[in-house]
Amino acid sequence: MITSIGRRLTHVVSVGLLLSLAACTGAAPPLPADGAVSHYEDVATELAAAMAVDGTAWVLAPKTRKVAADEESCLYTPGTWTPEERLPAPPDEDSWGPRIAAVNPVLSQYGFEEIDSVTPNGGRSILKTTDELGATVTITPEGEVRIWGARVDADPCTAATLGIQ
Repeated sequence: MITSIGRRLTHVVSVGLLLSLAACTGAAPPLPADGAVSHYEDVATELAAAMAVDGTAWVLAPKTRKVAADEESCLYTPGTWTPEERLPAPPDEDSWGPRIAAVNPVLSQYGFEEIDSVTPNGGRSILKTTDELGATVTITPEGEVRIWGARVDADPCTAATLGIQ
């Protein structure tokens, strides 16, 4: 999942241009199919690096990656990445500050809103944010990263169009 700096910069610039266009039109156009998978893999890889403790590696659960059409667009769920060793869970809401500070630069670099507080989720707290392409990122107390709901420009709206096997 480690990518070259040149490819990352190309995708960051591309997303930056899309988001600039969105500021003018009010809605971001879908991410082109040929860059969607690598864009969100880069997001997950860099989030993992920002949260890593003692070289912890994250693993993508391949069956969590999906492509589906809704009435208006093609939606891509990049999937769920889990650390090989669970991260120590913050004991309370006030203890999330260091993790929020670690992930916010990555999130903003890739067009996600910065996180300023935890989100309640079924009796526990998580981190949650969205980008202008509709993708949502959640991060659990144990460090699991889930990304879903990104609008992509894929015709037909299939995994093969995105280059996913």
